[in-house]
Amino acid sequence: MAQTLVSDDGRWWWDGTQWRSRVVEGELELFWFTTTPEWVTRILITGAIMLIPIVGVINTYGWTLAATDMVRRRWRELPPAGFHHLERGVRPFVVALVYGLIAFLVIGSLVATAVLLAISDHSRIPIAIAMGFLVLLLALAWWLVVVYLFAATIVGSDRLGIGRALNPKTLLAITRANRSAALTAGVTYLVASLVLSFAGTAVGVIVPFGGLVVYLALPAVFALIVPSLAKIEVQP
Repeated sequence: MAQTLVSDDGRWWWDGTQWRSRVVEGELELFWFTTTPEWVTRILITGAIMLIPIVGVINTYGWTLAATDMVRRRWRELPPAGFHHLERGVRPFVVALVYGLIAFLVIGSLVATAVLLAISDHSRIPIAIAMGFLVLLLALAWWLVVVYLFAATIVGSDRLGIGRALNPKTLLAITRANRSAALTAGVTYLVASLVLSFAGTAVGVIVPFGGLVVYLALPAVFALIVPSLAKIEVQP
């Protein structure tokens, strides 16, 4: 693959048809990364790494934080792909994992209780159905909370550490102090993830294992929220 042509001062790169700036100028648009050097290669390689269980997710978190740092420093470019982002991604992964396990235990115990009630005594089936409806409401509420605190979880755990990020009050404080950027990041990630998931499922139905090819683009979903993450301010 040909090396990207960069100007002597490093501020411009040649995309094959025109010179493009590598410096952030004003507000970044949603698909800002599509006009940066080697963006397709960097996303696809990071996406391929992401297919590795656990390790891939940790690496993608680190890669996203590295991209956030670059944008915060007014540098318009995605970081090179590779496993060197692993260490940076451990904190947000652990925090997200702990919160996820807590939700799983709470919701799972309620589901198990509802099933046992229905099996043990048929007269308690209405109670079991009511509990099932409650579980659905709790799952929906948890889903919305995750979206609301998503940006704070990534940036807060990186800046403050695992211990402080495991305090829900800390994540709430970060989100409230950066409400607009946090909501933009959360909603963008949610919508883009759903679109990619539907696309992957549709392709997978037509082409065996074709969905995996679509999921290689998942790092692009994280790239979409990088400008919002760069606006998140965390007080030590």
